[in-house]
Amino acid sequence: MALQSSSIDELNTFLGKTFYIPNYQREYAWEQNELDDFWADLEYTKENEGTTHFFGQIVVHNNDGKKKYIIDGQQRTITSMIFMRVLQIEFEELYKRSQIKQADYKKSDIESKHIGREDELHLTLGDMDNDYFRDSILLGIPSDKKEKKKSHENLRCAFYYFKRKVDAVLDECSDDQDRISELTEYYNAFINRFCILYMEATKLEEAFIIFETLNARGRDLETADLLKNYIFSQSKEIENSQKKWNSMIAKLEKVDPTKYIRHYLNSNSPFSREKELYRTIKSTASNPRLSKELLNNLEKYASCYHDLINPDENTEFSDAKLIASLKALKTLKASSFYPVVLAMKQAESDFSEADIRKVVEKVEVYIFRNFTICGNVANRAEMFFASLAKEIYDGQLDSVESITDKIKAGFESDAKFEADFIEWKGTKSNKDTIRYILRKIHNYIDKNNELNIDNSEVHIEHIMPEDPSLWNIKDDIHTDYLWRLGNLALLSGPLNIKASNKPFAEKVPEYKNSKIEPNNILIEYSEWNKESIESRQRRLFEYAKKIWGV
Repeated sequence: MALQSSSIDELNTFLGKTFYIPNYQREYAWEQNELDDFWADLEYTKENEGTTHFFGQIVVHNNDGKKKYIIDGQQRTITSMIFMRVLQIEFEELYKRSQIKQADYKKSDIESKHIGREDELHLTLGDMDNDYFRDSILLGIPSDKKEKKKSHENLRCAFYYFKRKVDAVLDECSDDQDRISELTEYYNAFINRFCILYMEATKLEEAFIIFETLNARGRDLETADLLKNYIFSQSKEIENSQKKWNSMIAKLEKVDPTKYIRHYLNSNSPFSREKELYRTIKSTASNPRLSKELLNNLEKYASCYHDLINPDENTEFSDAKLIASLKALKTLKASSFYPVVLAMKQAESDFSEADIRKVVEKVEVYIFRNFTICGNVANRAEMFFASLAKEIYDGQLDSVESITDKIKAGFESDAKFEADFIEWKGTKSNKDTIRYILRKIHNYIDKNNELNIDNSEVHIEHIMPEDPSLWNIKDDIHTDYLWRLGNLALLSGPLNIKASNKPFAEKVPEYKNSKIEPNNILIEYSEWNKESIESRQRRLFEYAKKIWGV
């Protein structure tokens, strides 16, 4: 390994060198939590003389002795430089006010040893952030107004975070000499007792091997950043790779890129868990050509993935029934099927949107039967759909019929579905699922969909109410049956308010007035007790087996 040097260094040594952040590294991302940790570590180190604080590792690529690029540790380095700049400003202000030479010496030391002169600054960021970092942080003072660009706003907020912290400390001092002494203690604790493990390699690929070894278990780094850095290390066109990555992130919007990358890989490669992603990426993108192909495809399918997660914001699909099914799956908190749709998008078989709709509708049935009702563990669906996606991608399942047949073969049996359905109960935390079930039954009965019940004005009604004070019912029955599906109905707001906690006989006219199905069943009962609830739930199953049947 071309490891040129490694050492445990004080920040005084590290910050005395000149470094660059490569364009492919992520932009500045530290926020309140990270800054709080930084300040807490500094306070502890300052107050406990003789202690040192390990500030983490720094991995550097020494590019033939021309420039030193930080491969790992850029967030800590940038934050350190912001803090040093705040100290420089504070010493400068103290000198202007007090004319105490000690403050001027410290200000000059920070500038010459750590920050650098205007024509030779000690830290240069990537193109996206450097102008702002140089002009508004290192050579100026940032605006008090919020920045539009997220990384610029993070830089600005970090500056003012430290400014507020230091100002609060100085406010407690009795005079300027005391303030200079206090500030010097923070400065000395930081540069002399914050230590890093510094590693420098002469070859980029060797720097990434070190980087991988230190971060493969995801200690301080988002998995997506680790994957990004590996892909970029393989690239011969860094600028183009950066554009592709940024385009992917823009298309995903707020969607977690790590989850997307994992679902994408599970659509065309052997099943991989998140902790195995890095190994999968290395085998998938083992040379520059494959890396470029992977990045192109990640960018290409990002919009589709975004719309699978956010069907309400959909632009990828136009089929109304497909969008409705995606919304239903979101309600059921299902995401393990995403690789299946991504595989259909990539497959050589020319699957249409109608084909995808038929598959997604069958997925909805699978999720509802196996997981919502029968309570299977989530990882079974994840592995099932990843295997299904791989068969689609490889061409083993090359028709809608072959795919839907494979999904149907994974359904829980009718007997188990029935047994679990007639015992199923909701909770306060899964009201969306309750609405989903009753809405599907209503829509099945009301073929013309004459009534829109997918809105906030439709409430969940407990037939036996949550407050049973006007009911003659035992506590154990109330507890066991309150959230049973047979005891629940959808009612418009006004009718629900009228029904409220009244005895069952007084509620029946409101159920009779309801246009929401299947509330008409309720008027057939002369009284409401646990036998009535069980009876109604069995009757609801008669609809369920037709809606979610094989």
